[in-house]
Amino acid sequence: MEKRKVQMTGGSSYIITLPKEWIKRMNIRKNDLLNITAQPDGTLIISPDSGKESDRRQMDMDVTGGMDSDYLFRILVAAYIKGYSVINLHSRGVMEEGARSVARQFSQNSVGLEIVEEDEKFIEIRDLLSPSEMPFERTIKRMHLLVRAMHTDAIEGLVKEDNALLNDSVERDIEVDRLYWLVAHQYNSALRSTETMLKMGITQESGVYYFIVAKTMERIGDHAVRIAKNAMKMEKRPSPAILKEIEAASKQALALFSDSVDSWLKKDMKAANATIEKTKKLAARCEKLNNMVMKEKGMNAIALSYITESIRRTGEYSGDISEMAINYLVR
Repeated sequence: MEKRKVQMTGGSSYIITLPKEWIKRMNIRKNDLLNITAQPDGTLIISPDSGKESDRRQMDMDVTGGMDSDYLFRILVAAYIKGYSVINLHSRGVMEEGARSVARQFSQNSVGLEIVEEDEKFIEIRDLLSPSEMPFERTIKRMHLLVRAMHTDAIEGLVKEDNALLNDSVERDIEVDRLYWLVAHQYNSALRSTETMLKMGITQESGVYYFIVAKTMERIGDHAVRIAKNAMKMEKRPSPAILKEIEAASKQALALFSDSVDSWLKKDMKAANATIEKTKKLAARCEKLNNMVMKEKGMNAIALSYITESIRRTGEYSGDISEMAINYLVR
């Protein structure tokens, strides 16, 4: 960190010099325009004008000779989350079909990504979504509805022994993942571009909280998937008393989830605190439920124990969202 003295010129204007190394790296010339953005904490963000520097980051990747499909998919997701808006795949020879298939799957499973150019040795994947078209709040609302529906269907599938509902709950997890990837992508893009941050109407501080909330909701979605998968492992129908208690605990967890998201979106500190207090009751209920399911035999006891744990974790993660709302609101 460098320190520079504030100077006065003309009797009324304050000036400060900029680091020469930064000027050279950003290729800034005399009379170029700079963007200066004031942050709520009093700091200033100085960045090149958008007309001088594109906020699109590009990654080039050599896939010659092929690559494990899961590994390649994870790298593409990581690049997108990191904020890259253009991802190019190259091959010195004809690109293997496995890499092409992964590229298509990745573009289809991500919001706003399209394959815009392709030949036998090259694929270009580009982000075509404007940041202002999908603000964080809209994405959070959509994630909430999807995760809630997944959890509801998983419990209903367990009670009704409906594998179609259970499978549908599992398959919808990719919808939650792609929305989380979108939030992560936009957040990292905003960190590197003041223009993107302004378009989204966020600050660096609010952006990190939205990112953490989205990640927490993605984890709640993962627990809905675990409920569904464990329900499909059941060897026989649980007792009516256990099913009734699971439904009640699930209803309580979903109420906490909705209340936590609502308190975050409305920036309501008191409501957030009330939600945190309610998580204690769910924890006690799940402990009682776990004692009930341990009386089951074989695979049923194991699967029901995992289901109970996922319901409890749903409530705990909801409490985490409420805690983040309080942390953000305390200034």
